[in-house]
Amino acid sequence: MSFQITGKCSTFGGPKDTGVAADEDLALYERRDLPGAPPGLFLPQQPAGTTGTARRLNPQAYYCAMRWAYSDASKSTLKPGLGVCLPVTTPRAWLVRNPVLLTNPKRPDIKPIKVFGVDWGPNSNTGRIIDLSPGVAEALQVETDSTVTVTISA
Repeated sequence: MSFQITGKCSTFGGPKDTGVAADEDLALYERRDLPGAPPGLFLPQQPAGTTGTARRLNPQAYYCAMRWAYSDASKSTLKPGLGVCLPVTTPRAWLVRNPVLLTNPKRPDIKPIKVFGVDWGPNSNTGRIIDLSPGVAEALQVETDSTVTVTISA
């Protein structure tokens, strides 16, 4: 089975992201989970003045946040609001082991990129479907509010 969605993106994570609190953890990774994370996903040392996993993300690593439906997508999509949750079930255990595929629909010459889910977001009020690492945005040659296509394959 494969699910595809196209929409706007933005960036997040890493030591310079002041949009997340210094002690903010990620939905899919708490400090105790770091040893099992894909290599290079997190910086080797916690940035000074921070304790949370969101600021410890390696901004050049390939990660993302989406409004995942962890257990039952049929219930979660009934909530009001723009794209409150993906209409496909993506359990936490599956997300930490399986990357999703991202493409820039305006640049078919750029190879698709495999990206690991690390967090839940972006806020539905933004109208965006995904938050990307700065490294992914650079590789796809997109910026905030650019369009990307996400493919989730199970």
